[in-house]
Amino acid sequence: MTANAKTFEERAASEPTELHKNFAEWLFVQTGIKPDLKTVQLVCSMRMDFQRSEENQKHLADRKKAAADKAAKAKAAKIAKAKATLAKLQAEIAAEEATSTPAVKAAPAKKAVAAKPEDKPATPTRRTRKAPAKAAEAPATPKAPRTRTAKKTAAPVATESK
Repeated sequence: MTANAKTFEERAASEPTELHKNFAEWLFVQTGIKPDLKTVQLVCSMRMDFQRSEENQKHLADRKKAAADKAAKAKAAKIAKAKATLAKLQAEIAAEEATSTPAVKAAPAKKAVAAKPEDKPATPTRRTRKAPAKAAEAPATPKAPRTRTAKKTAAPVATESK
């Protein structure tokens, strides 16, 4: 309440203004419910005082805390559900891999090779591949060898003289 404002009792004892009467009439036209004129006056004049009151501020803080708690519980439930789904999918993948892939035999351990005195790495030797075995086929007919032909020289062109 401001410094020059009347007390609540004084404000409640005063008569409704033209604004209060017009507002009450407007509410009736809009809703079909005839409001009490004194109630409209009190609501209009004391609304801001109520919003600033300690009671209302405490109620708003409690509502905000309850909403935050509800959101935190919902988030925790969502995370737990996602983790459960992930664990289920990972178990399914592990089971599928265990049944679909054959067991891999361990490769024999390689023997350590002593380093040469020059500390040069050993050069790998090349292996020659064997030609793959061919299926039995009928022998191909041999082609005639190519022969070179001599280049022909062009005959001189005779020119007519007059």
